[in-house]
Amino acid sequence: MKKIRILIVEDHEVVIKGIKTLLEPYDELEIVGYALDSEEAMQKVEELRPDIVIMDINLPEVSGIEVTEMITSNYPLCKVIYYTSHVDEELITQGFEAGAYGYVPKNFKPQELIEAIHLVNDGQKFMKGIVSEKFISSYLKSEKEKKMKQDIPLSERELEVLKHMSQGLSNKQIADKLFISIRTVETHKHNLMKKLNIYSTAELVIYAIQNNIIKI
Repeated sequence: MKKIRILIVEDHEVVIKGIKTLLEPYDELEIVGYALDSEEAMQKVEELRPDIVIMDINLPEVSGIEVTEMITSNYPLCKVIYYTSHVDEELITQGFEAGAYGYVPKNFKPQELIEAIHLVNDGQKFMKGIVSEKFISSYLKSEKEKKMKQDIPLSERELEVLKHMSQGLSNKQIADKLFISIRTVETHKHNLMKKLNIYSTAELVIYAIQNNIIKI
């Protein structure tokens, strides 16, 4: 059986010892290391390439959310589970948006963390600790909308207009570059907003960045 490799990121050593004591009886789980802060966490992720990172949101200097963003951007196969005392829904939402897969409050039964590790390792989200059903509904809705936007087919010309617009070109500059009229450019922008359910140029630029239409 392939073991699940786990890195613990926590600035309180007593909590690290508690997690180690909890996980050690499970043969399928292997604690490969631990880190006390964000800098050490990134070093250990690079060095050890864990499957799962169990992390507190509240870390010194750089927050666990920022560390999550760095991990998910650079090591997409590594999945983050928050094991934290924080129950602030906005903060937790930011954590999931940063790429976290699981959230387990420290006051939950120890078995919840074991369950979270197995589910997250299988690619599932673990949200049993979320404060309200409203949060779960809101998060899943935002994920669905994000996927829908990513799946919306745009024409080649619409992609060209979106790319040039996101680079800061005016309607006239886009028209000159593509050898079309300004009115046609405006029509393409209108169609883009309608297709994507977006209502401003700024949101179109964000969409272009999120979907790798332009690089920053």
